[in-house]
Amino acid sequence: MSRMAIVGFGAAGYNGAKAVRQLSPEAEIDIYSDTALGPYNPMLTTYYVKGAIPYEAMFPYGSPEQVCAELKLNYHKNRPVTGLLPEEKTLCFADGGREKYDKILISTGASAIMPPIPGLDLSGVIKMRTAEDALRLKGMLDSGVVKSGLVIGSSWVGIKVVEDLVERGVACTLVDGADQMFCTATFRETARRIQRDLEAMGVTVRCGQMLSCIQREEDGRLTAVMKSGERFTADTVAVCIGVRMNVGFLKDSGIAINRGILVDRQMRTSCQGIYAAGDCCEAVDIQSGTPRNIGVWYNAVRQGLTAGTNMAGGSMEFDANVLVNLAHYLHYDFISIGDVSSCRPSDEVYEYEDGRYYIRAARDGRTVKCINIIGAALCSGIVKNAFIKSIESPDSALSTQTICFLKKEGIPDGFIKFLGGDPLD
Repeated sequence: MSRMAIVGFGAAGYNGAKAVRQLSPEAEIDIYSDTALGPYNPMLTTYYVKGAIPYEAMFPYGSPEQVCAELKLNYHKNRPVTGLLPEEKTLCFADGGREKYDKILISTGASAIMPPIPGLDLSGVIKMRTAEDALRLKGMLDSGVVKSGLVIGSSWVGIKVVEDLVERGVACTLVDGADQMFCTATFRETARRIQRDLEAMGVTVRCGQMLSCIQREEDGRLTAVMKSGERFTADTVAVCIGVRMNVGFLKDSGIAINRGILVDRQMRTSCQGIYAAGDCCEAVDIQSGTPRNIGVWYNAVRQGLTAGTNMAGGSMEFDANVLVNLAHYLHYDFISIGDVSSCRPSDEVYEYEDGRYYIRAARDGRTVKCINIIGAALCSGIVKNAFIKSIESPDSALSTQTICFLKKEGIPDGFIKFLGGDPLD
């Protein structure tokens, strides 16, 4: 009977365990986690805070008891792994204990970045990543003591925290160190529109503001002091400046790591019998052909299934890694597909705006490089698939079904042509 270990119990860990169990009914599967919680979706935490879903809905696969019973897992809760000996396929623990396995999946995810800045440990300063973070923020908002909020970081989580505050009637300011919103995903023209529209909703937005420290005022409120000298005071401060891959315990393991664990299309690491999946790893980006961490739920699910399948003797490749960011907040939709940093002044640019959509995209010859769309949530999957097709098969035309769907949703003929389709007069 084979022994499998899964380190980390999020979407990647759960789906890795599920794939192993389907192919190896008799395998022994041990799960190690630094919490006692079951797999939850970090992006659902803000939906819980605003009351759109109950607490249990953050856990799409059920409670840890339900999951472990269904998949016959041995769940070692609150037992973080502190080291790994890859040649021996052995996990190490803080108490000196060790466990040897036939195959190991690392799916430790990522954590919210809290840089060493004075004042981030003050009460009222929060982050938003975990279920515990959501409980804390919801408790603060439910108490009614929060009348004003400051969100630092126009990240995909940061904008959802803005939504949580605004929908509670809390005066909100959003600041970011970059000179435009969603800087890693937007063309400058798109960012201007997004900021303008957010300000029209009553949110104060200040870009180009780097945090220096946070101070407590005599009245108990918090003031964020910027390197520019500007000061922003609020009842609570949410720090949402990004995430860091949870790979510190692998520092001396010899496993190849960049920002995250490097894996191939089978989710294999540089060490035989050791796999990685989810937000802790860097898989091959099909646009650039190089490793990239793209921490989205869909990727974690597919990577976990891929890793588990291969661990159990099956054959599967992960090929969905492409930059996609979808933000839905305050009845506003924005999607970015592709790498905006790859765009050059010589690229062909498409731009369109009407009362429903704003679209800006760039391509180099036959290949689309990046797409920004405001107002097209229903089209996001279709446009993503068209984008991927332009990379993998640049000479192939869009299918009739795709063209008809885009036309039905009001996507302009010019953009359909830009994606590689004939609008079908």
